Amino acid sequence: MPASLTRLDSRVEAALGTSIAALNAEDARLTAQAARVLDAHRALTKAETAVAFERVRLLICADRQRRVDAQLLADLSDQLEILEDAAAARDQAEADLLARIKEAQHRLPATTAPAPAAAVPARCR
Repeated sequence: MPASLTRLDSRVEAALGTSIAALNAEDARLTAQAARVLDAHRALTKAETAVAFERVRLLICADRQRRVDAQLLADLSDQLEILEDAAAARDQAEADLLARIKEAQHRLPATTAPAPAAAVPARCR
């Protein structure tokens, strides 16, 4: 597995307190909150892959050794539109992941247990 799948990997890991690889390995035992974050991360990873793929397709289309004519310009326009759609889907997946991360971060303090009464120092008289 690559060191980094998305630019938000470190935020996911910080919010959940474990690595992406460990999250994937523990998939069956994740809390509902962590599973939602992991699902959103997977969606972003797929969207990032689609953007990279469509970008390469655009570069290949532009790099063809052929006459610049109406057909080439139409092909470039079509491919650019596909890339724009992929980027918009990626941006939406990123926003969804950020929302899940924020949700997880807000719930973390609520799940921490308060200090036991014995740990609180007695007042001096």
